Amino acid sequence: MMPFSSIKGRLIALHVIALIAAAVVLPLTLYWRVDATARELHERALRQQAEQIASYLRRGADGQWILDLPDSLRHLYSINYDRYGYAVLTGSGAVLFSSRAPGEPLFPAQPRGDSPTYGERDIGKSRFFDASVPVSIGSQTLWVQISQDQAHRDVLIDDIVANFLPHIAWVILPILLALLGIDLLIFRKALHPLEEASALARQIGPARTDLRLPEARMPRDVLPLVRAVNAALDRLEHGFSVQREFVADAAHELRTPLAILQAQVEALTERSAADELLADIAGMARIVNQLIETAEFDRLTIGPGEQADISAVCTDVAAFMAPMALARDRGIAVAANTPVWVHGNAGALFSAVRNLVENAIAHTPPGTTVEIAAAVDGTIVVSDHGPGVPPEQRDLIFQRFWRGDRRRAASAGLGLAIVARILQAHGGSIEVRDGPEQGAMFIVQLRLAPSGNIGLAQPARVPAL
Repeated sequence: MMPFSSIKGRLIALHVIALIAAAVVLPLTLYWRVDATARELHERALRQQAEQIASYLRRGADGQWILDLPDSLRHLYSINYDRYGYAVLTGSGAVLFSSRAPGEPLFPAQPRGDSPTYGERDIGKSRFFDASVPVSIGSQTLWVQISQDQAHRDVLIDDIVANFLPHIAWVILPILLALLGIDLLIFRKALHPLEEASALARQIGPARTDLRLPEARMPRDVLPLVRAVNAALDRLEHGFSVQREFVADAAHELRTPLAILQAQVEALTERSAADELLADIAGMARIVNQLIETAEFDRLTIGPGEQADISAVCTDVAAFMAPMALARDRGIAVAANTPVWVHGNAGALFSAVRNLVENAIAHTPPGTTVEIAAAVDGTIVVSDHGPGVPPEQRDLIFQRFWRGDRRRAASAGLGLAIVARILQAHGGSIEVRDGPEQGAMFIVQLRLAPSGNIGLAQPARVPAL
């Protein structure tokens, strides 16, 4: 099994292995071919020398063989020159002529045939390349032996063969490395559509079910997989849409009977029982509104040019939540005087801060104050004086329908989940810390709007309680 988990890694690894094999096999193959070609050239040269010597053979008037070499060839085959040697033998092996001692062949006679034979032999420290070539003169076949000292073979051919590996190998290696670099660029360009699809796939989630993997420029063998994934995403988006529509429709349908029920309860003469029922109805109304918000913010997307002033958002939330806080004997203080522009939707941020403040009002003791602050770095802090949030629960509280206190029937565990979803759509974050003395601090971090592109704040969307 390949140790690489990516297609690119596997392709590169396999190609590197192929290049290494080519770097080893190619020089050896070329060396074998060059050496074989050089040997063929030497054999041809020896045959031509044998034929040249045979061209000077003739029979005398007495029927004896005569070899009349010109002076240039006598010098070439002389013992003093000691580079080439020749011998002329009859078919029975008798030596007619020899450049060595008279009557002595250059090498032991080989079995006769119709084709030249070649061989190598060592004499002292020298190595000789031999050829025995049959030549036909008249009706008789003679054998011409040619011998050449390999130390004196053709210098150009010898140098090519002897220096091929150390020289040619260093030429082939950079070429193969350059080929590897070109292949890496090719692989990168070929796999670029897959990398783009992977980057896009990482953005797909419950909040972005509308995204699809691109089919343009996708490799043909990967295209069926991409289409299957897109088809699965279509079904997933349809399921999410049906679920959101059901939740929103159900919540809207509950509003009317709750309003009727509230009107009937308010008409009761028994005020103590009526007040308890009205409190329960108010809690149910908040849950219905949170369900509607959950369905709405699941589809929330923030445009690249949307901006909001979090100071104005915090001020609007404080004004909106003040009656609820006073009715419960709590106070609200806001520190947001300087406009602070962030990338985001003012209406969605209003809902997020409102849910944080509502959560703080529910947990801070009577007679205390919930503080809201907007900082110039895009931070919003909501603090209370309640029991705080245990460290082991600080990640759980942002999950849907999670409640730390199951005895609070009016809470569905959706408020903080809505906050987390809104901040996710804004690319922001939220952190829970202990207050300076007691209580909890919810710290929201948002991205500041680009400087020089500040517009008017979007009006905050104020939902009904």
